[in-house]
Amino acid sequence: MEIPNNTIERKDFLKQVGLGFGAIMLMNCLQGCGETEIPDPNPGSNTGKVDFTIDISNPTYGNLQTKGGFVIVANQKVIIARTQADSWIAVSSVCTHEGTPIGYRAATNDFRCPNHGAEFTATGAVQKGPAATALKKYNVTFTANTNTLRVFE
Repeated sequence: MEIPNNTIERKDFLKQVGLGFGAIMLMNCLQGCGETEIPDPNPGSNTGKVDFTIDISNPTYGNLQTKGGFVIVANQKVIIARTQADSWIAVSSVCTHEGTPIGYRAATNDFRCPNHGAEFTATGAVQKGPAATALKKYNVTFTANTNTLRVFE
């Protein structure tokens, strides 16, 4: 009885692998050049954009009940400050220099990194290095009758 030879030559194997890889790369390139986005395979998932609401009467956010107070919402990586002028500011809470959490300075209405002294304006712009990139600024709306603050992109 003769055993069938199921081997493939190295040259033919590499050719098939190369063709398969090329087809996959071509499909990805064509999708990237299209005018529409590739649909989200998990449409109910988190979009990665910041959009949350907090109740400032909650003791966790108690610092926001007074002018000049601030809180860091760690799971969102956002710092929210209530200015002396009674307005709201929200920016990324992570210094763009080395990722240290920043703080708010009510007296100067700006943000400062305690690690290397980088300073950012109320809009997140760098006003003193070593940071070279601005903080991401978020929109804020306050609803007085519910005492809630929405932070969103």
